[in-house]
Amino acid sequence: RPFDLGDRISIGDAGDKPGEEDPGYRDTWIVEDCNLFTTTLRLTRTNELSSVNNGSLANCKIVNHGRSLNACVNLVLPMRIEVTHEQVQIVKSAIEQYVRDNPRVWSCLINFRILKVDPNIELIAYGIRVQHVKSWQDMLPILQARGDLQKFCTEIMMKLGIHFNNPAIVNDVFIKQFPLQISPEVFAQPDQELND
Repeated sequence: RPFDLGDRISIGDAGDKPGEEDPGYRDTWIVEDCNLFTTTLRLTRTNELSSVNNGSLANCKIVNHGRSLNACVNLVLPMRIEVTHEQVQIVKSAIEQYVRDNPRVWSCLINFRILKVDPNIELIAYGIRVQHVKSWQDMLPILQARGDLQKFCTEIMMKLGIHFNNPAIVNDVFIKQFPLQISPEVFAQPDQELND
């Protein structure tokens, strides 16, 4: 059997790939009941109850979060491109220390690597993967711990002055023709009101 009562599962087509977010499959279901013909599932984000024909599950990919031990959590750390190797090492060391200081939450830092370099916007993004002590069956504590770790990493990067702030997007708008009610002279004189 791919699942037991009470397991958190995700269901997808055999060719489905995990998404970018953790866990890889957004919709998770709790197995409420299972008999010879149907399985009753509860959608965790809305608490909706659904009955599924067991035959329809036969060709689906079922991810059992309860049997997938030690969830891996992925974070992206956006940094300014001017960051030095020493500053990156400080961030990495701080994360390693954070993991050691929280052994009931985190097992280890699995990897720390460059994900993206974009010189046009002066961005270098590092990705980290950290292993949690629990499985995705216990999703809420993992998501809370991920948020706490993201906050910690952001605070470290801000203290070092290397946190990447997404620049405001500037859109140049060119008006080909002004509407008849508004003349271009109105914009040339900022003190004049539109109602004059």
